[in-house]
Amino acid sequence: MINDSASEDLRSLWQNQTSDPIKLTPEILDRKIRGLQSGILRRNVIEYCAVAFVVVAFSYYEWRFPTLLLRIGSGLVIAGSLYTAYELHRRASARPAPAELAQNTCLDYYISELVRQRDALRAVWIWYLLPYAPGLCIFLFGLTRFAIAGAQSVSHSISRQTGTLFFAGCAAIVTVVFFAVFTINQWAAAKLQLQIDELVALKHEP
Repeated sequence: MINDSASEDLRSLWQNQTSDPIKLTPEILDRKIRGLQSGILRRNVIEYCAVAFVVVAFSYYEWRFPTLLLRIGSGLVIAGSLYTAYELHRRASARPAPAELAQNTCLDYYISELVRQRDALRAVWIWYLLPYAPGLCIFLFGLTRFAIAGAQSVSHSISRQTGTLFFAGCAAIVTVVFFAVFTINQWAAAKLQLQIDELVALKHEP
């Protein structure tokens, strides 16, 4: 989950500032809010499609693989992906904008939405990554045992050490991917925090 949609419009706003501060009129705020909502909706649709793909893929694995560990792992991955979809909707879906276009009301709403997105990004490890961990660990362990059993039926030279290396390699790849996702989301959250600070300072200007 990476949210740069909120940053692009705001970045252009401050990069183009001159020595005279830009006044955020209700019309400008309305345009910025609509852009933020559109970006959130686009990102969430992509995430929901990714969840649907994971559910379909691991439902196939649930049916295809004969071993208990692989089926348990697949089921947990499906459950974890559905949980992340729920949390994405709860934590980071776009909320309706206020009906009135009073400047203070719209600015407060805009700041609160950026704070909400920032908080979701900061906590991505607990609601977006962690739910996948148990299922993936069990699935990879079951896949390793399944692969080694199949290989040993052809050649008895395959050892447990080979299986351990296979599992460790898969686990390392998953760990690197998780760390990359976490790091990118923390970077995006830090960018949002800078924009929030600038908006709050602008709000309190005389």
